[in-house]
Amino acid sequence: MSLRLTSLGVLALAAAACTQIAPEDLVIPTSSPSTTVLAAPAESDLSQSLLLGSIAIGGGGSTAIVDPEGALALSVPDGAFLRQPTWSRDGGQMVAIDSGSTGLGQVSIFTMADGSRESSDAGRGYFFFSWSDDGEHIAALGPGPSGTTLDILGANGRALNGPSLDAGSFYLAWEPGGDDLLVHRDRTLELVRDPTDLATREPLGSPGQSFLAPAWIPGTRHALIVVDGESGGRLVRLDVDTGADVDLGVVGGSAGIVVSPNGSRALLAHGMAGVGGDIDISFQAGLERSVQDVVAPTELIDVISGDRTTVSNAPTFWAEWSPDGSKLALLQAASAGGVEWVIWQDGSIDPTGNFFPAPIFFRDYIFFAWQFVESPRIWAPGSDALVYAGIDDDGTSAIFVHRLGEVDPVRVGDGEVAFWSP
Repeated sequence: MSLRLTSLGVLALAAAACTQIAPEDLVIPTSSPSTTVLAAPAESDLSQSLLLGSIAIGGGGSTAIVDPEGALALSVPDGAFLRQPTWSRDGGQMVAIDSGSTGLGQVSIFTMADGSRESSDAGRGYFFFSWSDDGEHIAALGPGPSGTTLDILGANGRALNGPSLDAGSFYLAWEPGGDDLLVHRDRTLELVRDPTDLATREPLGSPGQSFLAPAWIPGTRHALIVVDGESGGRLVRLDVDTGADVDLGVVGGSAGIVVSPNGSRALLAHGMAGVGGDIDISFQAGLERSVQDVVAPTELIDVISGDRTTVSNAPTFWAEWSPDGSKLALLQAASAGGVEWVIWQDGSIDPTGNFFPAPIFFRDYIFFAWQFVESPRIWAPGSDALVYAGIDDDGTSAIFVHRLGEVDPVRVGDGEVAFWSP
């Protein structure tokens, strides 16, 4: 069976699905997570040079964190099922929710320095985490009265005293280098200067719903958003302190925005509902889901001048800058079926080969890709490899490391989702 999927259709679906439904309630095919012993990596593929960092793994089994070759670093008790593994900005800690425990699950904090795990009961069934830049706070989204509720957790994973914040749709972004929080709730945008006081918020207008998470520009007090108007959406650079804005040009329907690490450029992926044809992505199991079409190219935009350069005319479901800012990883449909990571660098495009996403990676992340743009995820710290969860030849969900320049990825273990430490 095949799934009808187009790049900004993921954005449109997320705007509806994430608002009212926790990701675990979305109806898509799943497979039982494998709990077999970690497979030995192909030594010839990963021994060329040292890959840096650690890899957090979500899913069943006893593995929580491995090194890039699949060697176990931190484990969890049997029966655990980790969801939403999310690294702190310095890579020193990782937060996840263990939905294999009783009640609403437990929030677990893993600390790399001493190998410890600290757990506490979750206040709700969280389906999104994001660390502040200083590592002192964690924004946690979960189901709430109106659809989605924000709680602020401390670095120990426990909810801070104070009110939560509720909305129908809810997306956010932490200030790079600080702890201010931009909040996109329903059609409004607000600035929270003190994350321990969600009741005090500064209004920044009602831009609409043609984007999900606002995109901070590092080294500035500016953010990129999309403002809806009678003639369509416009990309705007907004000063969050003064409210002054600069129009950077038209947006074709909904938009995904990813700013480069040095803050000079942004990738902008356009989409327009109801125009053009769907793209068939064949999965090993699936259902038909009609989502939004892309009608404009994926572009790079100079955040000062607004000058644009085409990156790809193919629909892009997910985009992520490499840590060194020299490359982009784009998730696109593969002609051979499934999807593939395509690497953009200096105007050239290099496909890495097709794969079929693991069900939880597809459901919890690919559908909500533009919400996660502020956290390092699939890139190795050295900008030389990718990690992702796919379906192996035996039908199980597995974690793969794909070194750039290599033809084939290497399986480093079992799991449903995986993300690299910064």
